[in-house]
Amino acid sequence: MIDHFIFDFDGTISDSYPIFIQIFHEIAQKRKLPFHASDSELDRMLKITLKSGFDFLGWDKVCEWNLFLDEFYKHQANHALDFQAFPEAKELLKRISAKGKKSYIYTHSGDIVKVMLENMGLLHYFDFILDSSYGFPSKPKPDALLFFLNKFGMEPLSCMMIGDRPIDAQAGMNAGMVGCLWDVDGRYSDFCADVTVQSLLDIDIK
Repeated sequence: MIDHFIFDFDGTISDSYPIFIQIFHEIAQKRKLPFHASDSELDRMLKITLKSGFDFLGWDKVCEWNLFLDEFYKHQANHALDFQAFPEAKELLKRISAKGKKSYIYTHSGDIVKVMLENMGLLHYFDFILDSSYGFPSKPKPDALLFFLNKFGMEPLSCMMIGDRPIDAQAGMNAGMVGCLWDVDGRYSDFCADVTVQSLLDIDIK
């Protein structure tokens, strides 16, 4: 039985990618970086990782990744109140809470996520938020999720890691948890997660 639900934030709780694309455009304009891609192409790459979008645009050849990331997070903070939650994410969190179960966040974004969740009216649903300030290696490495297990004394199979990308589900599986992939349009049909759903509301919370 799953008692602990650990959520990715961007693309899972929050409809972040349109704002991410806007931020990429803003940085390109400010830094006069090339932008030889359509928004749909960039969206596809960002749904792999942020770095994939950066490399896809060829910015790795003209800009240092860490400098770009610092710039990205500054723009993200400026847009903090623009991020909105997916309606089905809100409903799932309500259902989890009503069952007396626990929800958490594991995100590669910074602590600005707390501001975003507060603005969305969702912060109270989460018992703990682990963001990039903790310094764990990125998904799909399991280090951050092993930290969850140790901190809260969780049994791995009582935990589900939920995200919209294979790296989210794989991180969960690498930690011995149940890995759940929210694959809205069947984009990742070749990836074998423990659980794959097309709607967050298909997740069994019994």
